[in-house]
Amino acid sequence: MDMATGFYGGVFTSHSRSFSDKENRCRRVFAWTVQKYGGVWHLCTPGSGQPVIFKCKEDNVYAMTLVAMCAYDCPDVQVITFELMSNHVHFILCGEKSKVLAFFGLFRKRLARYLWSNGKRVSLDGFVCVDPIGVDNLESLRNQIVYTNRNNFVVDPEQTPFSYPYGANSYFFLPAVKTKRDRCFGDMTDREKRAFLHSKQLNYPEAYVIVDNYFSPMNYCRLDIGEGVFRDARHYFHKLGKNIESYQEIASLLGDSLYYTDDELNDAVFRICRERFNGQRLTSLGKNERMDLARILHFDYNADNAKIVRLLGLPKPFLDELFPMRR
Repeated sequence: MDMATGFYGGVFTSHSRSFSDKENRCRRVFAWTVQKYGGVWHLCTPGSGQPVIFKCKEDNVYAMTLVAMCAYDCPDVQVITFELMSNHVHFILCGEKSKVLAFFGLFRKRLARYLWSNGKRVSLDGFVCVDPIGVDNLESLRNQIVYTNRNNFVVDPEQTPFSYPYGANSYFFLPAVKTKRDRCFGDMTDREKRAFLHSKQLNYPEAYVIVDNYFSPMNYCRLDIGEGVFRDARHYFHKLGKNIESYQEIASLLGDSLYYTDDELNDAVFRICRERFNGQRLTSLGKNERMDLARILHFDYNADNAKIVRLLGLPKPFLDELFPMRR
């Protein structure tokens, strides 16, 4: 890796200044990645209706190290970013499709062994991914990365896209986080290593950095690619809070349940009022129009009843009767 340019092969040049220069550099990064690794994929397991898998901090900490172990043991697969949710996972991976699926198969097999050996009777029957989504253009990869990195943030109002610890999301364009280290794998005794890995196999790099008791994503995540497909940090941060229609399309492709923040839904309400209700303000809509708007938010934006109450001011008992499964 050329540390001066921040990208393998010198494709990522840090001297670009104009919009077109930056955009062309992003295109080169994407083209280089696809050519070198054979494809980019969004691998996601179903979340809707699945039991909780990662029930405690210990489970999440182990899973973070497990991602690192699988990445090291599958050298033909590159991890751009990922996020572990309570009952499903998202990975953005480079490699041939068969090898990407083999990576996930190894992750699932080792996770099942960890759960069983620790007396955690969790069914992984629905923890599957038969057909990852191929990412075939630059803008799609940008949206897939942002979709993954904001996944927990839109579900948990106490989190930001940078505070959630179980993924690579907090490392994007944040230099201080990238330098964090508690110790290295080589500082451990063999006994400590076995306990840390939950495995007798100890042949992982001694220089691997450990943070918060798991292998840091900086050891193996290709942030040079992940950051390299954005023009700059401002471009990335802008997309974290915009372009929600693109996230709808991604969720539909993945069969995922997409959630939006109140601010995003408020923007959607403003746009719907402008496009469907002749530009009327929300305050001037009648009851029937508000009910139409509630249905749009429920069916098209996956909004639960509490969010619809906050946004539209409709009585919650009425909404609970209309949408009984989304209380």
